[in-house]
Amino acid sequence: MGAQALGMGSAFSAATSDVTAGFWNPAGLTGISGKQAAFMHAETFGSLLNHDYMAFAMPLGSSGTRFGGISLTRLGGGGVKITEWDLNTNRPRIIREESHADYQLIFSYALNQKENLSFGANAKFIYRDIPTSSAYGLGADIGMKYAPSDFLTAAVVVKDFTTTLLSYDTGTKESINPTLTMGFMLHRQFGNWEAMLTADSDFRFENLRDAAEFWMGSISADTHWGAQIGYKNMLFARGGIDIGRMALGGGVKILPFQIDFAYLKYNDLDDSFRVSALFFWK
Repeated sequence: MGAQALGMGSAFSAATSDVTAGFWNPAGLTGISGKQAAFMHAETFGSLLNHDYMAFAMPLGSSGTRFGGISLTRLGGGGVKITEWDLNTNRPRIIREESHADYQLIFSYALNQKENLSFGANAKFIYRDIPTSSAYGLGADIGMKYAPSDFLTAAVVVKDFTTTLLSYDTGTKESINPTLTMGFMLHRQFGNWEAMLTADSDFRFENLRDAAEFWMGSISADTHWGAQIGYKNMLFARGGIDIGRMALGGGVKILPFQIDFAYLKYNDLDDSFRVSALFFWK
């Protein structure tokens, strides 16, 4: 979620520190200092899918150690052709076109355990609307960020750690298995300039083999690499590698707004473009 993350190759588990942390790593919500809202629209794989997102987060209480957030995501498109067999021509024929969409509602909570250690958790509610059926699901994520120095931050996230179960109105059930993400961020300030290098690896245990970037037995891994250069915390240039695909992006921050844009190259399913906006207020 968010064009900043996509422009950095989706290597964002350790770098996330704004309202979008509810998706990347809920522990990152401890980086906000006031109320924040985010909005995003993306044309994913050309015009095949529309990816829309909105979120809100804020500190809870006056202690500055507890944070909460809520986000809603829609991923969907149209043009699904429903067919039936034509007995006259002995061939299938299109009888109508329908749309499809997945909705995800996330409630996030984060706790600043120490100055350099934070934890977070998500409760997720999923609704899937596809031609001829629909499904509901529940899931949860947990995350951690640890910064042993101003230069280094490490992160661990387990998405769907309880195994998210989707239940269809047809009686079919589908499981979303846990994904372990481990990442780090290297960060340095040089006067008015700021540099950031990030890396993430998503580990799955589903015997994906050739469907993943790397695999050994039933364990697979997909990698993400990113970089950002900022000037006066106002102008940003970004680049990255998202599972072997080139990503580029940029942004401008003039309080109370931040606008980001990103581009992801994808040869097989056309390229993706993303624009997102952040709003800050006390």
